[in-house]
Amino acid sequence: MSKSLFIFLFSLIFVCSFLFFNFLNADVQQEISDRERQIQELEKQKEEFQKQIVEKQGQSRTMEGEIFILDTQIKKLQLEIRTLDLAIQQTGLEIDGTVKNIDAALAKIEKIKESLGQFLRLLDQNDRETLVEILFKNRDLSDFFGNLESIMVSQEKAQVIIKDLKQLKIEFETEQEKLEIRETEQVGLRNVQQIQKLEVDLKKKEKNDILKITKGEEKKFQDLVKKTNQDIERIRGQVRFLLEQGITLEDALKYGQLAAIRVGIRPAFLLAILDVESGLGRNVGTGNWLDDMYGCYLRLRRPSRAETEKNAFFAIVGKLGLDPNSVKVSRAPNYGCGGALGPAQFIPSTWLLYEVQVASLTGHALPNPWSIEDAFMAAAIYLANAGATSKIQTAEIRAANIYLSGKANCTQSICRYYSNLVLQKAAEIEKDLPTQTVSSQ
Repeated sequence: MSKSLFIFLFSLIFVCSFLFFNFLNADVQQEISDRERQIQELEKQKEEFQKQIVEKQGQSRTMEGEIFILDTQIKKLQLEIRTLDLAIQQTGLEIDGTVKNIDAALAKIEKIKESLGQFLRLLDQNDRETLVEILFKNRDLSDFFGNLESIMVSQEKAQVIIKDLKQLKIEFETEQEKLEIRETEQVGLRNVQQIQKLEVDLKKKEKNDILKITKGEEKKFQDLVKKTNQDIERIRGQVRFLLEQGITLEDALKYGQLAAIRVGIRPAFLLAILDVESGLGRNVGTGNWLDDMYGCYLRLRRPSRAETEKNAFFAIVGKLGLDPNSVKVSRAPNYGCGGALGPAQFIPSTWLLYEVQVASLTGHALPNPWSIEDAFMAAAIYLANAGATSKIQTAEIRAANIYLSGKANCTQSICRYYSNLVLQKAAEIEKDLPTQTVSSQ
Protein backbone atom coordinates (compact mmCIF):
# COMPACT_ATOMS: atom_id res chain seq x y z
CA MET A 1 0.00 0.00 0.00
CA SER A 2 1.38 3.45 -0.92
CA LYS A 3 1.92 6.00 1.84
CA SER A 4 -0.55 8.49 0.29
CA LEU A 5 -3.30 5.85 0.04
CA PHE A 6 -2.64 4.71 3.63
CA ILE A 7 -2.89 8.30 4.92
CA PHE A 8 -6.12 8.85 2.98
CA LEU A 9 -7.75 5.69 4.36
CA PHE A 10 -6.59 6.48 7.89
CA SER A 11 -8.05 9.99 7.69
CA LEU A 12 -11.31 8.62 6.28
CA ILE A 13 -11.66 6.18 9.20
CA PHE A 14 -10.95 8.98 11.66
CA VAL A 15 -13.54 11.38 10.15
CA CYS A 16 -16.24 8.71 9.71
CA SER A 17 -15.92 7.66 13.34
CA PHE A 18 -16.66 11.25 14.38
CA LEU A 19 -19.67 11.45 12.05
CA PHE A 20 -21.14 8.27 13.54
CA PHE A 21 -20.44 9.54 17.05
CA ASN A 22 -22.33 12.77 16.38
CA PHE A 23 -25.25 10.91 14.81
CA LEU A 24 -25.76 8.93 18.02
CA ASN A 25 -25.82 12.13 20.05
CA ALA A 26 -28.53 13.73 17.90
CA ASP A 27 -31.14 11.07 18.76
CA VAL A 28 -30.39 11.20 22.48
CA GLN A 29 -30.45 14.99 22.50
CA GLN A 30 -33.91 15.04 20.91
CA GLU A 31 -35.33 12.82 23.66
CA ILE A 32 -33.67 14.96 26.33
CA SER A 33 -35.20 18.10 24.77
CA ASP A 34 -38.65 16.47 24.79
CA ARG A 35 -38.36 15.78 28.52
CA GLU A 36 -37.24 19.35 29.15
CA ARG A 37 -40.26 20.72 27.30
CA GLN A 38 -42.61 18.54 29.38
CA ILE A 39 -40.88 19.67 32.58
CA GLN A 40 -41.35 23.33 31.64
CA GLU A 41 -45.09 22.74 31.05
CA LEU A 42 -45.44 21.16 34.49
CA GLU A 43 -43.46 23.99 36.07
CA LYS A 44 -46.03 26.48 34.74
CA GLN A 45 -48.86 24.45 36.29
CA LYS A 46 -47.00 24.36 39.61
CA GLU A 47 -46.58 28.14 39.54
CA GLU A 48 -50.34 28.52 39.05
CA PHE A 49 -51.05 26.26 42.02
CA GLN A 50 -48.59 28.26 44.12
CA LYS A 51 -50.38 31.52 43.25
CA GLN A 52 -53.68 29.99 44.37
CA ILE A 53 -52.10 28.85 47.65
CA VAL A 54 -50.59 32.28 48.39
CA GLU A 55 -53.87 34.03 47.56
CA LYS A 56 -55.85 31.76 49.87
CA GLN A 57 -53.29 32.03 52.67
CA GLY A 58 -53.73 35.81 52.59
CA GLN A 59 -57.38 35.44 53.53
CA SER A 60 -58.87 34.70 56.93
CA ARG A 61 -58.48 31.09 58.01
CA THR A 62 -61.63 29.10 57.44
CA MET A 63 -62.13 25.38 57.23
CA GLU A 64 -63.07 25.64 53.56
CA GLY A 65 -59.99 27.72 52.86
CA GLU A 66 -57.70 25.38 54.81
CA ILE A 67 -58.99 22.33 52.92
CA PHE A 68 -58.56 24.21 49.63
CA ILE A 69 -54.93 25.05 50.52
CA LEU A 70 -54.18 21.45 51.50
CA ASP A 71 -55.79 20.07 48.33
CA THR A 72 -53.86 22.54 46.19
CA GLN A 73 -50.60 21.75 48.01
CA ILE A 74 -51.21 18.05 47.37
CA LYS A 75 -51.80 18.72 43.66
CA LYS A 76 -48.64 20.85 43.53
CA LEU A 77 -46.61 18.11 45.22
CA GLN A 78 -48.01 15.49 42.86
CA LEU A 79 -46.97 17.67 39.94
CA GLU A 80 -43.54 17.95 41.55
CA ILE A 81 -43.32 14.17 41.70
CA ARG A 82 -44.29 13.90 38.03
CA THR A 83 -41.71 16.57 37.19
CA LEU A 84 -39.07 14.62 39.09
CA ASP A 85 -40.04 11.51 37.14
CA LEU A 86 -39.31 13.38 33.92
CA ALA A 87 -36.08 14.79 35.33
CA ILE A 88 -34.98 11.29 36.34
CA GLN A 89 -35.81 10.02 32.85
CA GLN A 90 -33.94 12.98 31.35
CA THR A 91 -30.89 12.26 33.49
CA GLY A 92 -31.15 8.59 32.56
CA LEU A 93 -31.04 9.51 28.88
CA GLU A 94 -28.01 11.71 29.55
CA ILE A 95 -26.35 8.80 31.32
CA ASP A 96 -27.13 6.48 28.38
CA GLY A 97 -25.81 9.07 25.95
CA THR A 98 -22.65 9.56 27.98
CA VAL A 99 -22.08 5.80 28.18
CA LYS A 100 -22.43 5.63 24.38
CA ASN A 101 -19.98 8.53 24.07
CA ILE A 102 -17.50 6.70 26.28
CA ASP A 103 -17.92 3.45 24.32
CA ALA A 104 -17.53 5.32 21.03
CA ALA A 105 -14.47 7.17 22.33
CA LEU A 106 -12.87 3.91 23.47
CA ALA A 107 -13.58 2.29 20.09
CA LYS A 108 -12.08 5.27 18.26
CA ILE A 109 -9.02 5.27 20.47
CA GLU A 110 -8.39 1.58 19.80
CA LYS A 111 -8.98 2.02 16.05
CA ILE A 112 -6.63 4.99 15.90
CA LYS A 113 -3.97 3.19 17.96
CA GLU A 114 -4.13 0.17 15.65
CA SER A 115 -3.91 2.30 12.49
CA LEU A 116 -1.24 4.48 14.01
CA GLY A 117 0.81 1.39 14.83
CA GLN A 118 0.74 0.33 11.18
CA PHE A 119 1.57 3.86 10.12
CA LEU A 120 4.56 4.11 12.47
CA ARG A 121 5.85 0.71 11.37
CA LEU A 122 5.80 1.98 7.78
CA LEU A 123 7.69 5.11 8.79
CA ASP A 124 10.19 3.01 10.75
CA GLN A 125 10.83 0.91 7.66
CA ASN A 126 11.58 4.06 5.68
CA ASP A 127 13.84 5.40 8.44
CA ARG A 128 16.01 2.27 8.22
CA GLU A 129 16.81 2.95 4.57
CA THR A 130 19.86 5.13 3.96
CA LEU A 131 19.78 8.04 1.57
CA VAL A 132 22.03 6.03 -0.79
CA GLU A 133 19.56 3.10 -0.79
CA ILE A 134 16.66 5.44 -1.49
CA LEU A 135 18.68 7.15 -4.26
CA PHE A 136 19.39 3.85 -6.02
CA LYS A 137 15.71 2.86 -5.77
CA ASN A 138 14.70 5.92 -7.79
CA ARG A 139 15.43 6.37 -11.47
CA ASP A 140 16.12 10.09 -11.31
CA LEU A 141 16.66 12.87 -8.76
CA SER A 142 13.09 14.17 -9.04
CA ASP A 143 11.75 10.80 -7.81
CA PHE A 144 14.38 10.76 -5.06
CA PHE A 145 13.40 14.18 -3.71
CA GLY A 146 9.71 13.37 -4.12
CA ASN A 147 10.17 10.26 -1.97
CA LEU A 148 12.01 12.27 0.70
CA GLU A 149 9.18 14.86 0.76
CA SER A 150 6.57 12.08 1.13
CA ILE A 151 8.44 10.67 4.15
CA MET A 152 8.62 14.12 5.79
CA VAL A 153 4.89 14.70 5.20
CA SER A 154 4.15 11.26 6.68
CA GLN A 155 6.15 12.07 9.80
CA GLU A 156 4.31 15.37 10.23
CA LYS A 157 1.00 13.56 9.76
CA ALA A 158 1.96 11.04 12.45
CA GLN A 159 2.66 13.86 14.90
CA VAL A 160 -0.77 15.40 14.18
CA ILE A 161 -2.47 12.03 14.71
CA ILE A 162 -0.65 11.51 18.03
CA LYS A 163 -1.78 14.98 19.12
CA ASP A 164 -5.36 14.14 18.13
CA LEU A 165 -5.13 10.89 20.07
CA LYS A 166 -4.07 12.77 23.21
CA GLN A 167 -7.01 15.18 22.77
CA LEU A 168 -9.38 12.25 22.35
CA LYS A 169 -8.08 10.79 25.62
CA ILE A 170 -8.85 14.09 27.38
CA GLU A 171 -12.38 14.06 25.92
CA PHE A 172 -12.82 10.48 27.10
CA GLU A 173 -11.82 11.42 30.66
CA THR A 174 -14.23 14.39 30.51
CA GLU A 175 -17.06 12.05 29.52
CA GLN A 176 -16.21 9.79 32.46
CA GLU A 177 -16.41 12.75 34.87
CA LYS A 178 -19.73 13.75 33.29
CA LEU A 179 -21.03 10.22 33.85
CA GLU A 180 -20.15 10.35 37.57
CA ILE A 181 -21.93 13.72 37.91
CA ARG A 182 -25.07 12.45 36.14
CA GLU A 183 -25.20 9.29 38.25
CA THR A 184 -24.90 11.38 41.42
CA GLU A 185 -27.65 13.68 40.15
CA GLN A 186 -30.00 10.81 39.38
CA VAL A 187 -29.64 9.34 42.87
CA GLY A 188 -30.24 12.78 44.38
CA LEU A 189 -33.38 13.27 42.28
CA ARG A 190 -34.77 9.94 43.42
CA ASN A 191 -34.14 10.89 47.05
CA VAL A 192 -35.85 14.27 46.63
CA GLN A 193 -38.78 12.53 44.96
CA GLN A 194 -39.09 10.17 47.92
CA ILE A 195 -39.21 13.14 50.30
CA GLN A 196 -41.95 14.74 48.18
CA LYS A 197 -43.99 11.54 48.29
CA LEU A 198 -43.77 11.62 52.08
CA GLU A 199 -44.88 15.27 51.98
CA VAL A 200 -47.99 14.24 50.05
CA ASP A 201 -48.81 11.65 52.70
CA LEU A 202 -48.31 14.30 55.41
CA LYS A 203 -50.69 16.75 53.71
CA LYS A 204 -53.32 14.07 53.19
CA LYS A 205 -53.10 13.11 56.86
CA GLU A 206 -53.36 16.74 57.92
CA LYS A 207 -56.49 17.17 55.79
CA ASN A 208 -58.06 13.97 57.14
CA ASP A 209 -57.26 14.99 60.72
CA ILE A 210 -58.97 18.35 60.28
CA LEU A 211 -62.10 16.76 58.83
CA LYS A 212 -62.13 14.07 61.51
CA ILE A 213 -61.72 16.49 64.43
CA THR A 214 -64.09 19.21 63.18
CA LYS A 215 -66.61 16.92 61.46
CA GLY A 216 -66.98 19.68 58.89
CA GLU A 217 -68.12 22.33 61.38
CA GLU A 218 -66.60 25.81 61.07
CA LYS A 219 -66.84 26.60 64.80
CA LYS A 220 -64.90 23.49 65.74
CA PHE A 221 -62.28 24.40 63.14
CA GLN A 222 -61.85 27.88 64.64
CA ASP A 223 -61.41 26.30 68.07
CA LEU A 224 -58.77 24.04 66.56
CA VAL A 225 -56.90 27.00 65.07
CA LYS A 226 -56.54 28.50 68.54
CA LYS A 227 -54.80 25.44 69.92
CA THR A 228 -51.02 25.83 69.93
CA ASN A 229 -50.43 22.09 70.28
CA GLN A 230 -51.74 21.64 66.72
CA ASP A 231 -48.98 23.96 65.48
CA ILE A 232 -46.43 21.88 67.37
CA GLU A 233 -47.70 18.74 65.67
CA ARG A 234 -47.38 20.42 62.28
CA ILE A 235 -43.80 21.40 63.11
CA ARG A 236 -43.11 17.82 64.17
CA GLY A 237 -44.22 16.66 60.75
CA GLN A 238 -42.06 19.22 58.98
CA VAL A 239 -38.84 18.21 60.75
CA ARG A 240 -39.45 14.48 60.92
CA PHE A 241 -36.08 13.60 59.35
CA LEU A 242 -34.26 15.48 62.09
CA LEU A 243 -36.35 13.63 64.67
CA GLU A 244 -35.39 10.32 63.03
CA GLN A 245 -31.77 11.15 63.85
CA GLY A 246 -32.60 11.22 67.57
CA ILE A 247 -32.93 15.00 67.80
CA THR A 248 -35.88 16.10 69.92
CA LEU A 249 -38.29 18.69 68.57
CA GLU A 250 -37.47 20.98 71.50
CA ASP A 251 -33.72 20.82 70.75
CA ALA A 252 -34.28 21.27 67.01
CA LEU A 253 -36.31 24.44 67.61
CA LYS A 254 -34.05 25.75 70.38
CA TYR A 255 -30.68 25.28 68.69
CA GLY A 256 -32.02 26.00 65.19
CA GLN A 257 -33.42 29.36 66.27
CA LEU A 258 -30.40 30.18 68.43
CA ALA A 259 -27.85 29.46 65.70
CA ALA A 260 -29.84 31.21 62.97
CA ILE A 261 -30.46 34.35 65.02
CA ARG A 262 -26.79 34.65 65.98
CA VAL A 263 -25.59 34.65 62.39
CA GLY A 264 -28.55 36.55 60.93
CA ILE A 265 -30.35 33.96 58.80
CA ARG A 266 -33.93 32.68 58.95
CA PRO A 267 -34.38 29.90 61.55
CA ALA A 268 -36.90 28.18 59.28
CA PHE A 269 -34.36 28.15 56.42
CA LEU A 270 -31.70 26.56 58.64
CA LEU A 271 -34.12 23.91 59.96
CA ALA A 272 -35.28 23.16 56.42
CA ILE A 273 -31.70 22.66 55.17
CA LEU A 274 -30.83 20.36 58.07
CA ASP A 275 -34.05 18.37 57.72
CA VAL A 276 -33.67 17.88 53.97
CA GLU A 277 -30.04 16.83 54.47
CA SER A 278 -31.20 14.18 56.95
CA GLY A 279 -33.83 12.98 54.48
CA LEU A 280 -31.66 12.59 51.40
CA GLY A 281 -30.71 9.04 52.29
CA ARG A 282 -27.21 9.85 53.48
CA ASN A 283 -27.29 7.19 56.19
CA VAL A 284 -26.14 9.56 58.94
CA GLY A 285 -24.06 7.76 61.52
CA THR A 286 -23.93 4.22 60.10
CA GLY A 287 -20.57 4.16 58.32
CA ASN A 288 -16.91 4.12 59.33
CA TRP A 289 -13.97 6.27 58.27
CA LEU A 290 -11.83 3.46 56.85
CA ASP A 291 -14.30 1.87 54.42
CA ASP A 292 -16.74 4.65 53.63
CA MET A 293 -14.30 7.56 53.43
CA TYR A 294 -10.60 6.69 53.18
CA GLY A 295 -10.97 3.41 51.29
CA CYS A 296 -13.65 4.91 49.05
CA TYR A 297 -11.40 7.73 47.85
CA LEU A 298 -8.60 5.24 47.21
CA ARG A 299 -10.97 3.10 45.14
CA LEU A 300 -11.81 6.20 43.11
CA ARG A 301 -8.07 6.77 42.60
CA ARG A 302 -8.05 9.97 44.62
CA PRO A 303 -5.23 9.25 47.09
CA SER A 304 -4.58 12.93 47.86
CA ARG A 305 -8.22 13.49 48.86
CA ALA A 306 -8.16 10.26 50.89
CA GLU A 307 -5.17 11.48 52.91
CA THR A 308 -6.65 14.99 53.36
CA GLU A 309 -9.93 13.70 54.79
CA LYS A 310 -8.22 11.02 56.88
CA ASN A 311 -5.87 13.56 58.46
CA ALA A 312 -8.74 15.97 59.12
CA PHE A 313 -10.87 13.20 60.64
CA PHE A 314 -8.09 12.07 62.97
CA ALA A 315 -7.42 15.68 63.97
CA ILE A 316 -11.09 16.09 64.96
CA VAL A 317 -11.50 12.84 66.91
CA GLY A 318 -8.04 13.24 68.46
CA LYS A 319 -8.91 16.61 70.00
CA LEU A 320 -12.23 15.22 71.26
CA GLY A 321 -10.57 12.10 72.72
CA LEU A 322 -12.75 9.76 70.62
CA ASP A 323 -11.88 6.34 69.25
CA PRO A 324 -11.76 6.79 65.45
CA ASN A 325 -12.86 3.19 64.88
CA SER A 326 -16.00 3.55 66.99
CA VAL A 327 -17.10 6.97 65.69
CA LYS A 328 -19.83 6.73 63.05
CA VAL A 329 -19.86 8.77 59.83
CA SER A 330 -22.14 8.78 56.80
CA ARG A 331 -21.88 5.69 54.65
CA ALA A 332 -20.64 5.82 51.07
CA PRO A 333 -23.68 5.95 48.76
CA ASN A 334 -23.68 4.28 45.34
CA TYR A 335 -22.01 7.44 44.06
CA GLY A 336 -19.11 9.37 45.57
CA CYS A 337 -17.85 8.76 49.11
CA GLY A 338 -19.16 9.02 52.67
CA GLY A 339 -17.43 10.32 55.77
CA ALA A 340 -19.73 13.27 56.58
CA LEU A 341 -20.02 14.08 60.27
CA GLY A 342 -23.09 14.58 62.45
CA PRO A 343 -26.41 16.36 61.82
CA ALA A 344 -24.90 19.08 59.60
CA GLN A 345 -23.16 16.46 57.39
CA PHE A 346 -19.86 18.33 57.08
CA ILE A 347 -16.93 16.42 55.63
CA PRO A 348 -13.91 16.44 58.01
CA SER A 349 -11.80 18.97 56.09
CA THR A 350 -14.75 21.39 55.89
CA TRP A 351 -15.51 21.04 59.61
CA LEU A 352 -11.97 22.11 60.48
CA LEU A 353 -12.49 25.32 58.50
CA TYR A 354 -15.42 26.28 60.75
CA GLU A 355 -14.19 25.10 64.16
CA VAL A 356 -12.90 28.50 65.30
CA GLN A 357 -16.09 30.33 64.30
CA VAL A 358 -18.27 27.70 65.96
CA ALA A 359 -16.24 27.94 69.16
CA SER A 360 -16.50 31.73 69.24
CA LEU A 361 -20.30 31.66 68.94
CA THR A 362 -21.09 28.69 71.18
CA GLY A 363 -18.37 29.24 73.76
CA HIS A 364 -17.29 25.61 73.39
CA ALA A 365 -13.51 25.29 73.43
CA LEU A 366 -13.70 22.00 71.50
CA PRO A 367 -16.60 22.09 69.02
CA ASN A 368 -18.05 18.65 68.31
CA PRO A 369 -19.64 17.88 64.92
CA TRP A 370 -21.83 15.25 66.60
CA SER A 371 -23.21 17.82 69.07
CA ILE A 372 -26.57 19.24 67.99
CA GLU A 373 -25.69 22.74 69.15
CA ASP A 374 -22.29 22.80 67.44
CA ALA A 375 -23.55 21.14 64.25
CA PHE A 376 -26.47 23.54 63.91
CA MET A 377 -24.15 26.50 64.49
CA ALA A 378 -21.68 25.27 61.86
CA ALA A 379 -24.47 24.87 59.29
CA ALA A 380 -25.80 28.34 60.13
CA ILE A 381 -22.35 29.93 59.70
CA TYR A 382 -21.88 28.10 56.39
CA LEU A 383 -25.23 29.35 55.08
CA ALA A 384 -24.56 32.88 56.32
CA ASN A 385 -21.22 32.91 54.50
CA ALA A 386 -23.06 31.66 51.42
CA GLY A 387 -25.26 34.77 51.43
CA ALA A 388 -28.41 33.66 53.30
CA THR A 389 -28.24 36.65 55.67
CA SER A 390 -30.19 38.81 53.20
CA LYS A 391 -33.15 36.44 53.77
CA ILE A 392 -34.43 36.94 50.22
CA GLN A 393 -35.42 34.02 48.02
CA THR A 394 -32.70 34.35 45.37
CA ALA A 395 -29.98 34.53 48.04
CA GLU A 396 -31.36 31.49 49.88
CA ILE A 397 -31.51 29.52 46.63
CA ARG A 398 -27.85 30.31 46.02
CA ALA A 399 -26.97 29.38 49.61
CA ALA A 400 -28.85 26.07 49.29
CA ASN A 401 -27.00 25.33 46.04
CA ILE A 402 -23.68 26.02 47.75
CA TYR A 403 -24.60 23.76 50.68
CA LEU A 404 -25.45 20.94 48.26
CA SER A 405 -22.84 21.30 45.52
CA GLY A 406 -20.40 24.03 46.53
CA LYS A 407 -21.57 26.16 43.58
CA ALA A 408 -23.97 29.11 43.86
CA ASN A 409 -24.96 28.89 40.19
CA CYS A 410 -25.26 25.11 40.04
CA THR A 411 -26.89 24.10 36.74
CA GLN A 412 -27.63 20.47 37.62
CA SER A 413 -31.28 19.47 37.89
CA ILE A 414 -30.76 18.19 41.43
CA CYS A 415 -29.76 21.71 42.58
CA ARG A 416 -33.00 23.20 41.31
CA TYR A 417 -35.16 20.56 42.98
CA TYR A 418 -33.09 20.63 46.17
CA SER A 419 -33.38 24.42 46.59
CA ASN A 420 -37.11 24.32 45.76
CA LEU A 421 -37.66 21.60 48.36
CA VAL A 422 -35.72 23.56 51.00
CA LEU A 423 -37.67 26.79 50.38
CA GLN A 424 -40.98 24.91 50.32
CA LYS A 425 -40.17 23.26 53.64
CA ALA A 426 -38.88 26.55 55.11
CA ALA A 427 -42.18 28.24 54.26
CA GLU A 428 -44.12 25.48 56.05
CA ILE A 429 -41.86 25.58 59.10
CA GLU A 430 -41.89 29.37 59.37
CA LYS A 431 -45.68 29.44 59.25
CA ASP A 432 -45.87 27.13 62.26
CA LEU A 433 -42.86 28.24 64.31
CA PRO A 434 -43.78 29.16 67.89
CA THR A 435 -44.21 32.92 68.26
CA GLN A 436 -41.71 33.19 71.11
CA THR A 437 -38.13 33.82 70.01
CA VAL A 438 -34.91 32.47 71.43
CA SER A 439 -32.55 34.99 72.97
CA SER A 440 -29.38 35.51 70.98
CA GLN A 441 -27.40 36.02 74.18
